[in-house]
Amino acid sequence: MGKKRYVGVDLGGTSMMAVVANEKGKVLGESDSATDRSSPQATIDQIIAQIDGALADAKLKASKIEAIGVGAPGAADPKTGVIAKAPNLGWTDVPLGPILEDRYGVPVAIGNDVQVAILGEHAFGAAKGAKRAVGIWVGTGIGGGLIADGELERGARGAAGEIGHMVLDENGPVCGCGRKGCAEAYASRTSMERDVMLRIAAGRASVVPDIMKERQKTRMTSSVMKRALAANDEVMKEVVAAAQRYLGLLAGNVVNMYDPEVIVIGGGVAQRLGEEFVGPIRETARSRFLRPDPDERVRIVHAGLDDYSGALGASVLARRNA
Repeated sequence: MGKKRYVGVDLGGTSMMAVVANEKGKVLGESDSATDRSSPQATIDQIIAQIDGALADAKLKASKIEAIGVGAPGAADPKTGVIAKAPNLGWTDVPLGPILEDRYGVPVAIGNDVQVAILGEHAFGAAKGAKRAVGIWVGTGIGGGLIADGELERGARGAAGEIGHMVLDENGPVCGCGRKGCAEAYASRTSMERDVMLRIAAGRASVVPDIMKERQKTRMTSSVMKRALAANDEVMKEVVAAAQRYLGLLAGNVVNMYDPEVIVIGGGVAQRLGEEFVGPIRETARSRFLRPDPDERVRIVHAGLDDYSGALGASVLARRNA
């Protein structure tokens, strides 16, 4: 036991990570890089380079691994291994699974990135042992994943977990999906950046532009957010508080609908800010529970695997499909 090795790839629109892990979730080797989105082939070449890098770091030959798993930011067909649509990558109908199977000669399992991340948290992290769990990942957008009876719940069409597109106000701001008032339009990092910049454009003082310039950032990343909050920036505090409230309403709705044991808040923003970010979300959510929970049987916590949730989740997906 414990001698089998799996590769997990966390493929994001901004960055990617590959790990080699054993059945217990121990990372034996890893490699990461920014994502080259210039073409599907360039991205695939880079995925292969990261897998090879993780294998080299683990001092393993490709012939020694059992399977590969990939969490991709979009709609993935688990049966064919085709990424049907990944807007953040500019992909449509890319047969990533078959390409990697041809390259490495092992089974390849493909899943949605947040579904895969909650799988990792369920196997090794904050949701370990839970029968019913929900992941809410806050980043460029807002994604979700469900665990039911200890297994990943994909839904009837493989689309379960699109939590970011639950509508909180149909007259609200336009979401990236084209509809109005989705949670993602209120509480993603992208929407928080929009709201900060709108306040600055209206004449409010903020340290955000200076921090972005100093750190040579073209976007308001989670590290910029953390620096601004540490500087007691009123604009940032106001925008984050509003996002936390909307995420709390979202989490409260999820509890009333699904009644999970645990909700895991993950993604770049939650990873960077930790309990500072999750605490107010928990407080708002609990105030919205239809059924009181005085014993706090429903836990709302931040992800426990830091940057490894997606990659380790992908290794679990690989193991389950080997």
